[in-house]
Amino acid sequence: MQTLSAHLIEATGLTPEQTKTRSAEVSQAVMAWLKHKGVVDPAHSQGEFPSLTKEGNGRYTRELTSSEKGTVVETRLEEASRGGQSFVTTVWVISTPTKVSVYCTLNVKNTISVIAPVVTDPRCPSVLRDILNLYSDWTFGGKPVEILPQVVVESENEAQALISEILSPDRKLPILLVSQNDGEPIWPFIAKELAYDLAGLATVVTIGEETSWDITDALGKQHSCYMGAIRLYWPVPRATDSQVPSSVWTASMLLSNDKDGKGNLRFRSAMRKTVMSVAALTIIPPAEIREVQAAVAREKLTRLEQKATANTEELQMARLYADDNEDLRNKLNEAQEMIANLSNRIAIAESSLSQAKETQLDEAQNAEIEADEAPSAGDTRFYKKHHSKPGYDVLIRIDDCGHSAWQNASKAEKAKKGVERLEKSNDWKLIQHCGTCTGGGTWKVKW
Repeated sequence: MQTLSAHLIEATGLTPEQTKTRSAEVSQAVMAWLKHKGVVDPAHSQGEFPSLTKEGNGRYTRELTSSEKGTVVETRLEEASRGGQSFVTTVWVISTPTKVSVYCTLNVKNTISVIAPVVTDPRCPSVLRDILNLYSDWTFGGKPVEILPQVVVESENEAQALISEILSPDRKLPILLVSQNDGEPIWPFIAKELAYDLAGLATVVTIGEETSWDITDALGKQHSCYMGAIRLYWPVPRATDSQVPSSVWTASMLLSNDKDGKGNLRFRSAMRKTVMSVAALTIIPPAEIREVQAAVAREKLTRLEQKATANTEELQMARLYADDNEDLRNKLNEAQEMIANLSNRIAIAESSLSQAKETQLDEAQNAEIEADEAPSAGDTRFYKKHHSKPGYDVLIRIDDCGHSAWQNASKAEKAKKGVERLEKSNDWKLIQHCGTCTGGGTWKVKW
């Protein structure tokens, strides 16, 4: 079984009454989720239901564990997919006198034995979004969890606050910046869609063009985000001499991969896999789960010891099993923490390597854009429509789309004005439109 993602949100500093109320509302959200999946009566501790994928029946189990330490309710839902796999979503609701935690994992396993890569497209469990929307004070690692993307950050004060958050060593969640080109993001609703996909795992922020320059001034060109680019900033490493690790997708890169109008869907899928795969290894289960389970085992042992007919050999064996279980839980927790630390280092190293490659690959392109060089005679350039303005199309230079269905574009006045606005020249020999590309016009210009 492979863990695709993990989520953890917490509410701390609660009164016992607040804990009771919140725990009950969270449990109701889990019950509603089971009903939405097709479970007729989720009050039962286990059962089957017709899977919405029509690939056989789904199964669920619910288990309550309670002790003086607190209460843990574990709900496990298993559904078959059309690709011969089984997805398992497990939700733990942990309640203590002053705290409510929700820990959720998404796993996948093959239903048949086959030596082949497991191809998946993980998505945030809807139950987690429902629980996030119950209250606005959920936290992760003591920091607030953003549910919706912020409005466009444009003022100087907002920009400075954003920069401080990006550089903060106390930040626990990745920040995903969506920049604008001529007042528009690369795709109209991409910030909202990314926030929906990465609920509880990342903060998504849209930035204005002035904020893009503020970030460049503060973080340097290697960590900039502008002209429609999207950049992911991982949490800052604890080492004081380390910089914030980040990865960027320029507008040119994104639009070059959008020949069929589905580039935004592919990018969303890639971002889910990127962030969720890291979360799967770096988010460890709350310690309260282990503590409650250990307390329950000790309570059972105490009750056995108090029985008048208790057998000495049975007691000795029970103590041995209880000690072994607690020791194994502690070792598992230590192993998970070690995996989380190593995974974090790997993510940082991969980000640094990716950044170095991006710098090498994009320097020429970015320098070309920034220098605003006019095309030379004999040049052939390709452009993608980013969005439209009343008098012209906003275009971005892209790589050759690879198609051969070029058509005459003598009447494409808004596109021509867009090329002229971008290149500061209208001295071209020929403009052609690609008849194969979708998702906005693609243009080939011979100078």
